[in-house]
Amino acid sequence: MFTEELNVIRDAENAAEKMKKDARTEARMMIEKANTEAGRLIGRAEDEAKDCFEGLVKEGHETAQKNYEQSIAETEKICEEMAKEAGKNQDRVVKFISERIVKASVNN
Repeated sequence: MFTEELNVIRDAENAAEKMKKDARTEARMMIEKANTEAGRLIGRAEDEAKDCFEGLVKEGHETAQKNYEQSIAETEKICEEMAKEAGKNQDRVVKFISERIVKASVNN
């Protein structure tokens, strides 16, 4: 009877050790699976961030190009208006300069 009880205790201890070993193995497998999944998620997040960054840079370039073209068009319009104004005053300026030259020549 004592031997039987001792065998039952040994069997229980062996079963407990096996359960611990199996639990450690399962825990290791779960950690490996979690690390693999985390790596996959990180990779996907990095890809999405890269795509987002590239999209924003492209959008920024497009906006900058539109602003540049708009500024050039506005500046050209201002230059044309200034040239028209200068053209209106050209005869008067030429006459003024000519008179100065003539007066300077006469006074010398």
